[in-house]
Amino acid sequence: NAESAKSSKLPANINAEKAGQHFVPLPLVMTVMVCSGLLWIMSFRDVFATGRPVFGPLDGLYQEFIKSRQFFEVSGNGYFKSRAGGLSAIEQVTTDGNNMGALFVRKLCGAAGLAVHSQKLGGFLFQSNNVHWYMGHFNPMLLVACVGNLALALFVFTKMDDLNAAGLKEGALLVIAISVFECIVMFGFYLSVRAGSTGIKLKNLGANRTPKSVVSRIVMRTVGIVSGVQTVIAGRDLFFPGSILEYIPRDDIYLEWTGAFIHSPPAGSIEEDEHLMESPLYIGDKFASQLCALYILIGCLYKFSTAFFIRLEKDKRGEIKCKIIWRVQVIVSMLIITIMRLFASAALSASLDLRWHLMCVVYETLIIGLYAFM
Repeated sequence: NAESAKSSKLPANINAEKAGQHFVPLPLVMTVMVCSGLLWIMSFRDVFATGRPVFGPLDGLYQEFIKSRQFFEVSGNGYFKSRAGGLSAIEQVTTDGNNMGALFVRKLCGAAGLAVHSQKLGGFLFQSNNVHWYMGHFNPMLLVACVGNLALALFVFTKMDDLNAAGLKEGALLVIAISVFECIVMFGFYLSVRAGSTGIKLKNLGANRTPKSVVSRIVMRTVGIVSGVQTVIAGRDLFFPGSILEYIPRDDIYLEWTGAFIHSPPAGSIEEDEHLMESPLYIGDKFASQLCALYILIGCLYKFSTAFFIRLEKDKRGEIKCKIIWRVQVIVSMLIITIMRLFASAALSASLDLRWHLMCVVYETLIIGLYAFM
């Protein structure tokens, strides 16, 4: 309300009429906290307690379906002395027994999921004083979040036959319902915002910059290159799993290490002769791999929106819109970098060098971080 807005030390240019419209509407915040909060917990579990059921027997069936239970073990010496699917479960060397490639996919899926769901939660719960709901600062994030929710619901819907066979029909319908309901609420509030341009004075935008300019050309080029490559790889993993991209070095080693050749052997290849009969048994691994790819694609879409679609505008509100996304993505990207670094040794033992991937992601995170917090 207006009194709480005044107590937050808002800028002086916000009058009493607009002070009550500064914050994100409470119904929207509560909806996102419940819907995205549940999915955020599941992603957090995939990173720090891989294979542990957190939502009862139904979640236990899901862990069995994607074969994550093998990574969750509690020894007789007590819970705190066990690896329990945490980061300590990551081995330095990949073997046929520890299956580090599969663990990498599940933890990366969790980290990418945190990036997607934390964007909505972080943007709404940690609102800065210069970010105003009534000025439409949240509009780009809301639109991308709606697209991401619909993509997640559609993905789960296309997997209904496999999930139903595993006894997960109720859980799948719940995820679809949560995603669609949250999307409807977010889009409804998006339509309710009318960010008019009356009374806006043209600020000094800098040399060779107009209201139609992109917010940062450096970010645009960096995201276009780094996230563009991620989009190509994740798009392949989602739509054409097991297909080798010849122009990407060691891509066949990556597919072999992560188990893609087992659950999706390429047609006419040696792997098809070896794994065609057993590939249906690894449909859960394929689901986890494709879900990871989908989360990465949604995260890249957030960054693409700031690099190519958001404009500077007359009062530089485009910078504020971008920073809402940049700040959350930078923080969660640090977790993704940590996961990749922890698996670097295990990947190298399988002849896959993740250092090049790490350098690219770190560079993109540094560039975005400079503009997000400067």
